Amino acid sequence: MQSPKWLAIARNEYRVQTSWIRGLRRYFPLVAVGLLAVWVYYLAPMMVRSMVDDFLGVVLSQVAVALFEIILFVLSVFLTIIPVSNALKEEGLGRVELMLKAPVRPGDVLVGEFLGKTPAYAIVATVVAGLFTALLAPLGLSPLQTALIILLAFVTCLSSFWIGTVLAAVARTTIGRTAKGKDIGKAVSFILVLPLVALFYGLIGGNILTVLADPGTNGLVRNVLGFFPSSWAAEVIVAFAKNPSNIGAVWALTLTRVGGVVAFMVGGLAAGWLVADRAYSLEPTGLGATEVGPDGAFYRTVRLLGGGGSFGSLLVSVFKDYGRRLENLSQVGYVIGLMVLINFFFVDDAGGAQVMGLLMGTVMALFLCSEATIRGRENLFIYRKTPSGVGRFMRAKLLQGWLTILPFMAAVMLVSGLRFGVAFTWPYLTSVGNALLIAAANVRSPPAT
Repeated sequence: MQSPKWLAIARNEYRVQTSWIRGLRRYFPLVAVGLLAVWVYYLAPMMVRSMVDDFLGVVLSQVAVALFEIILFVLSVFLTIIPVSNALKEEGLGRVELMLKAPVRPGDVLVGEFLGKTPAYAIVATVVAGLFTALLAPLGLSPLQTALIILLAFVTCLSSFWIGTVLAAVARTTIGRTAKGKDIGKAVSFILVLPLVALFYGLIGGNILTVLADPGTNGLVRNVLGFFPSSWAAEVIVAFAKNPSNIGAVWALTLTRVGGVVAFMVGGLAAGWLVADRAYSLEPTGLGATEVGPDGAFYRTVRLLGGGGSFGSLLVSVFKDYGRRLENLSQVGYVIGLMVLINFFFVDDAGGAQVMGLLMGTVMALFLCSEATIRGRENLFIYRKTPSGVGRFMRAKLLQGWLTILPFMAAVMLVSGLRFGVAFTWPYLTSVGNALLIAAANVRSPPAT
């Protein structure tokens, strides 16, 4: 009897994923299980030994469930967005043509490729879960409790990746058909790390623990996030921590939550399969057309700041080329978001605000004016064909960087001044000057090739 097509695709996908150990592929599952067991029971406990006391103080507190729900929810969202972001990037035409020639349904391809990568997801989930079980080891968890925590981590991780895979399939047939959609994917991949950074800063600064200590906030978080499977896993982990080696005390919660997570995964796989057959298309994406309107007040002002004439038009062109790519704008948004998070969690005086302004101004200048600017090098080959083209292009890039950095630094000084009740002092002006100098130093022509 011929095996299902999705199973054949999954088997071949697994072979592709393990092609780098072709000679050891037969023994790979046994080796992987053995190494993961060593990690869970020996290496991970040795690595986290210094953090155990602080972690146990949190996990046994009243804020434990809400805190773990937030952590697992953010991680689940992060894992969901990764496939969407990757799908909106450029995809090789050869792969699409190959799929079009094969007599398979889109759902079979999607499910087969996903299941073929399941062993890799299992390894990642076990490594992460091993850190949690290592931190809980001093409480005396039973082997069954440890195994259930790893199972919950694996199924939660798998569910997030599957949801992201289905959403990516749908996104690829909608916004992914245009160049703008692919640009959105590249931008999202840069911005999605900010929620994790905010969570990390909140844990370090202790602010999130203080907020969750309030009964009203704690209850609100648990009520809102309690509908998500990641929260069910969090409830089981905290219950095991409070009842080590006594799973019978929480058997009802364990049965319902673990069963619910597994049922959600199975139901999501079936539903996603149906959605993929209806919405996912293997057809190659077409080219999109962009309509260009007349310049608005902003670009007319930029033209005037550039002195008008041909150089003013060049400056406007540089601004448009930079601003129409969301990948560039996402870098600016990342720096601004990072600045806001650092000031919110760590800065509590004017001196700290000045130091952060200097640091973030430097980072902003590097992002805006570095050779690594998206498609910056490619443009040079065009301007080299015109007299003094490269020099004019470099000056336009420098002016574009300055005109972007100055409003950013002015906003930093204004917010810091209003927050701490201080005037614009020399340290703030020094930060501005430093950012402008770094921008000038980084706008340079790469070596001729």
